[in-house]
Amino acid sequence: MRVVITGGAGNLGSKLREHLETADWVEEIVAIDVAPFTAGKKTRVVVADLADPYDERWRREAQAADGIVHYASANPAPNSSWAESAASFDMTANLLEQAGGGSKPCRFIFASSNHAMGGYKDAPLPADGKLRMSTPQISGTRYYDDGYKWGSAYGATKALGERVCAARAAATNGRITAVSTRIGWCQRGENLATTIAGSGGGDRGETDQAVIKRNGLWYRNMWLSNGDHNRLMVAALRADASKWPAPAIVVSGMSNNTGMAWDLEEAREWIGYVPEDNLWADLKAAGID
Repeated sequence: MRVVITGGAGNLGSKLREHLETADWVEEIVAIDVAPFTAGKKTRVVVADLADPYDERWRREAQAADGIVHYASANPAPNSSWAESAASFDMTANLLEQAGGGSKPCRFIFASSNHAMGGYKDAPLPADGKLRMSTPQISGTRYYDDGYKWGSAYGATKALGERVCAARAAATNGRITAVSTRIGWCQRGENLATTIAGSGGGDRGETDQAVIKRNGLWYRNMWLSNGDHNRLMVAALRADASKWPAPAIVVSGMSNNTGMAWDLEEAREWIGYVPEDNLWADLKAAGID
């Protein structure tokens, strides 16, 4: 399989790229980013601007790809401006237009985000307490940082990205099959459960203890370990789409964290994702409440 990874020098792109270096089913990795970087023997680095629909450097790679894992964005943070978020959306739309070159099958993995459903941090959860593909989107996560702020632009980009993946997969009659993975909190580096901040980086100045407790559970339950991140993406790349309800699906991308709202049953059923890590088990083992 020839796999293109966008944002190949970033946090998640680097983790997957290094993991796929040892996969015997991967023939070549093409890692695309805006600046040069060093990669492994199986990886070919391509410097290109995904926001430019005429940039042949990335176009020819997307056209020849068997699978594309799309992490790249203009700003991968919740404080992304509307201009940055619009550029990120352009990247997704551009890639989908070129994926597989108009004739060959191509698996498209969109690195969506928990922020596509971030409104549920404060809004009531569905009646069964679970967030899944069929749950109405409420994008953007509200957080407190010396006053309330809302990551509306970033969340909207992810929510709309999921929808354009579905539209493109349908328009190609399933030649493109797409998996949008609502990725949780995967920290840079070692990414231990014990280093997840209960506040998610927000809550500075919040005084309501009930709000702080609710937020802490929300952020911690989004943890996605490095190992589970790689397992999720490999499963998404290799899954049999004939088992899916549509040529594009959306799955939760978290570890198997006890009591979380993020439903993993669809990811297990549709792509065979089997997470092995659990934040709460790791915290208990470390003696942390």
